[in-house]
Amino acid sequence: MAVVALLTGVAGGTAWAVSPAVSGPARPVLVTVPRGATAAGVGSLLARRGIIRSALAFRLGIMAAGASRTLRAGIYRLSPGWSLARIVRTFAAGDIVTEWVTIPEGFTVAQIVDRLAAAHVASRQALWQAIREGLPGLNPPPGVRDPAEGFLFPDTYVFPAGTPARQVVLTMWANFRRRTAPLLPEVRRRHLSLWAWVTLASLVQAEAKNPADAPDVAAVFVNRLQAGMPLQSDATVRYALGDRAGDGLTLGDLATPSPYNTYRHTGLPPGPIDCPGLVALRAAAAPAAAPYLYFVAAPDGRLLFATTYAQHQANVAKVAAESHGSS
Repeated sequence: MAVVALLTGVAGGTAWAVSPAVSGPARPVLVTVPRGATAAGVGSLLARRGIIRSALAFRLGIMAAGASRTLRAGIYRLSPGWSLARIVRTFAAGDIVTEWVTIPEGFTVAQIVDRLAAAHVASRQALWQAIREGLPGLNPPPGVRDPAEGFLFPDTYVFPAGTPARQVVLTMWANFRRRTAPLLPEVRRRHLSLWAWVTLASLVQAEAKNPADAPDVAAVFVNRLQAGMPLQSDATVRYALGDRAGDGLTLGDLATPSPYNTYRHTGLPPGPIDCPGLVALRAAAAPAAAPYLYFVAAPDGRLLFATTYAQHQANVAKVAAESHGSS
């Protein structure tokens, strides 16, 4: 190979400069190359990290490969057990790490930021800055705590390492618009605004652990809204409390003075409390035709629905008996 010949002939006159920095198997490491990095700078970085033996040899190799002016920014997976020729080929090809990131349904924006940062897609600071810039075409109503909440679509994404944080956010917002477009005619037929629909769906997502329950949960919330009853969703209180929410809500928690607390305020909260998936969005667009006004969760996660308060109290007693029996 011409690159190897050049390196062995110039970098010290021996094969030392092009041999692996570590003899034998070595664990790969992630190396971040910033935008605008030069071949000399990257060579120095790799040498300091103990991934190559000679920064000069790396620079000469990149020059021989004709890639010294086109080093691609991003995260590279390299091994000190590789030959310098292999490392040079990796950089010449711009073979950056591609991250697959799965965002579960019901994640909040804060959880999404944590997941993306943990996958090395972008830093938390850059992601929050990108989110604060807003989503194009989306105008939050007054009182919304996080304008992106509800609109970063839960899905599995492929983000090449080094993707700008703003592009990451816009990709998720574009995916939301694309995936929800088929549901919009039904949303319009029911005279729901985008914000009301997604907010309702976020409550359904939080409360319906079993997807089969989603249409009935949506029916409960819609029926309570039409009757002027408070929604009394524990999930909204947890969202209002944030990191202060414990395993079980107290009476003091239920009195939290937040517009998101649906025990204190009638109607929907100001905005979504999580990022709902398609099942919850469909349920919010087309709730079940059921008269339910109440539900309670059993220990096994199933929901018991009721139309009258007396029926609901009987369900609560049943759940309490089941909980006592399973303890």
